[in-house]
Amino acid sequence: MTSCIQKTENEVRKAVPEAMVSKDDVFAEVNLTVSEGKRLIAKGILEMPSVKEKLKKGMIIVTKGTTNTYIVEELLDEGIEHGSFVIGHFAPEGKAPVNADKKQIQEVILKDGKLLDITYDEALKMLEPGDIVMKGGNLLNYSMKQAAVCIGAPNGGTTYKLLPYVGEGKAELIIPIGLEKETTANLEELESALNAGNERLNSVPKLYLFRTGMVFTEIEAIRQFADVKVFPYGVGGVAGREGGVSLVVSGKEDEVNKILEIVETVQGECPF
Repeated sequence: MTSCIQKTENEVRKAVPEAMVSKDDVFAEVNLTVSEGKRLIAKGILEMPSVKEKLKKGMIIVTKGTTNTYIVEELLDEGIEHGSFVIGHFAPEGKAPVNADKKQIQEVILKDGKLLDITYDEALKMLEPGDIVMKGGNLLNYSMKQAAVCIGAPNGGTTYKLLPYVGEGKAELIIPIGLEKETTANLEELESALNAGNERLNSVPKLYLFRTGMVFTEIEAIRQFADVKVFPYGVGGVAGREGGVSLVVSGKEDEVNKILEIVETVQGECPF
């Protein structure tokens, strides 16, 4: 009987890395709606050392998207009409797109912290090594650090345009993406399956798996503000928490309290 109990404890320790269960850590829960998560990601992005550096000297390109809408608001320190900085997106069947009848804002380009009035294509050609491009995704496998984006445009749209300009020795790609987009599937296999030439009965997009870039979720955002460990314990919910995430933050008490203070600033964020 004792050996059975010991085996169970060992299995638990293998399932939960020791780095997450230090006896000296305190635990605190963080509960986020999807919109709160997007706002937290945006705030975390601005705390990245590379982003701070490029805001002083360098170029940052933010492509259109829902999460990137919040990033633009934080970068510009002003609100923008939600739906005006969005191209393709998911909405309930039969419901009007969020960008319907909205005056569209072009991709946001910052040079040395100043907003430039140039096109996306022009900005891409100006990128130098170490500059930053931010492009969101639609699907995430966090354990494999995979992110993919749906491609609807025949020419690959925004995504295919940026690919020649990012990667090793080029600009850095940051992929802001919420944990609500998590899947256990290997996205390389999904990409292969969905991009087959089968007949499509309706508007089935293709899938592009990013081969370069940094996945940046609520977890990475939290880690910008304090020396803590973060892991999820619940996803989804009701009454407006559909798609949201519950996280455990662990570490020294003063570090964990820093996170609770930051999270408090995003709680109550209105739905997109």
